[in-house]
Amino acid sequence: METFMDRKRMICNPITGKYATLPKLMVNRINLFGFDPIDKQFKVLVMNNKVYNGTGINILTLGTGKMRWRKIRCPLSHKVCGEGICVNGVWYYLACKIDEEYYYVIDEESYVIVCFDVGSEKFKFIDAKCIGRDTTLINYKGKLGGIDWVDRGNRELCMWVLEDVEKQKWSKYVYTLPEDEVLIELDNYYVVGVTARGEVVLSRKRTREPFYVFFFNPERNTLQRVEIQGLGDDRRRFDIYTFVDHVEDLTFNAMKTEYGATSIERERKPTSTGAFASVNKFDALCLLDYDEFTGAEI
Repeated sequence: METFMDRKRMICNPITGKYATLPKLMVNRINLFGFDPIDKQFKVLVMNNKVYNGTGINILTLGTGKMRWRKIRCPLSHKVCGEGICVNGVWYYLACKIDEEYYYVIDEESYVIVCFDVGSEKFKFIDAKCIGRDTTLINYKGKLGGIDWVDRGNRELCMWVLEDVEKQKWSKYVYTLPEDEVLIELDNYYVVGVTARGEVVLSRKRTREPFYVFFFNPERNTLQRVEIQGLGDDRRRFDIYTFVDHVEDLTFNAMKTEYGATSIERERKPTSTGAFASVNKFDALCLLDYDEFTGAEI
């Protein structure tokens, strides 16, 4: 029977089928994967969902010979409240402050954004009164942003963009999605993120037939969709993990192919409410069995 200690963290390249198995670590909560563009290093950050008195954070640098975890400290006790994103060498994730004496969350509705510089391994913090629990942190053209539904009934999205990190100045934008004969039940769709072209990506979290990924361009006010064939056609239901701007030439020296991993190409059929320029806008989609996903996807 599998135990907690038997579980492994892995980094996988879905194009080559290669993967790297990371050293074991007891912490099994939050996993972040980022890149330092200055020193050209990839790092993995693993922490508990609650950080008390700066403890409970481990970091690992890839491609440095024998991989090992190092402990680092954060000056702010906090509870991690959302998934993180790496923008220009800085990790950002949503958090709530924790009272260091009594170990309780000070305010569940008052958030800060924790900023971790991948290169220097130093922490900073940004006030996030404009950000809510359901907000998806995004990389909007090289700037940190957040996006969430304002009113699903009226097809409205709200996007905040951090224009000045030092002054903590945010800009707010509200968009209304164009009508689409397929994108009707908006409660079933969530915001995945934003592509390098500035397109907002919407996807379902569970398989169904037919399965579509949508791309909303706020500057042109266009909505385009891509049908991913083969998802949900066997009547079983799986979780879907959709990613933006997947890099196809990413390789690591530490990666191996012990299990002879193979890749499966699914036919991608583009359809659109307007002219569709490229099928390759759909970058990466990970299909995982709902009951079997126990490891950390990084």
